[in-house]
Amino acid sequence: MKEYSHEFAEYLFHTPSDFEKTGGLWIIRAGRNKAKADYQVGPRMIECYSLHFIISGSATFLYGNDTVTLSKGDLFCLFPHQRYSYHVNASASDSDLRMYWLAFDGGQAQSVLKRLGLTPELPYLRSIQSYEHEPVIVRIHNLLREKKKNAGELELVSLLYQLFAHLSEQPSSSLSTFGSVDWLKRAVQYMDTHYMEGITVADVVEVAGVHRSHVYNECIRLLGLSPQHYLTKLRMNRALELLFDHKLSVTEISLSLGYPDLFAFSRAFCKYYGKSPTRYIADRR
Repeated sequence: MKEYSHEFAEYLFHTPSDFEKTGGLWIIRAGRNKAKADYQVGPRMIECYSLHFIISGSATFLYGNDTVTLSKGDLFCLFPHQRYSYHVNASASDSDLRMYWLAFDGGQAQSVLKRLGLTPELPYLRSIQSYEHEPVIVRIHNLLREKKKNAGELELVSLLYQLFAHLSEQPSSSLSTFGSVDWLKRAVQYMDTHYMEGITVADVVEVAGVHRSHVYNECIRLLGLSPQHYLTKLRMNRALELLFDHKLSVTEISLSLGYPDLFAFSRAFCKYYGKSPTRYIADRR
């Protein structure tokens, strides 16, 4: 590793080939480090996804308006275009902070992370690492060090999927931050899957199988949003994608998102973004 101002680190960069980009996931860079006492990264953002595995020590991770302290065995994920920062946990004195990281992109990236329970609203997992993960990461590092043209492409791709397969097998993955609350996992997955089909909070509560107030309180605690606000966020994010795609009219978008009519969609959109769909598009041109 090379010494830098705030860490000892090795940075391994990779330019994915056209072949790699035909798949769902590809590696962009990887690395490892040992932090110094004044170690801090950010605030900043990146253009891809990046998993950081804490091998020893403790780190404080700041994302959005939230802060969490993570330690050995935990991991956190940086999402594209999201502001973040992290630094050594000054109160921890048991060992130095050491991490592996792996940055990647691809059409399957967000869905793969969601299967693990990682979202921009909840971008970390506790006690997720096992003895199976480190050899995979080390092999990825070795392949990137070799830097042979077209060498190891298939192995790099397979190792990336292998790493996610191992992570998904851990008890704490797949919305693991919800612990053993299976009903909450079902409820969130139900909203993620069916938000464009006009489902209501009552439908979510029925899937959860617990009292409405309990669903509300747990969603607030773990997602930072009520079930209704979470559904609205999913629909409004998709609404922008459809609006700028220009293939559907505003009426067609409203019906595609599960709203009963154009008026209901426009009212919800205006409440969320502060302006009507047509005005929003006009202002962005």
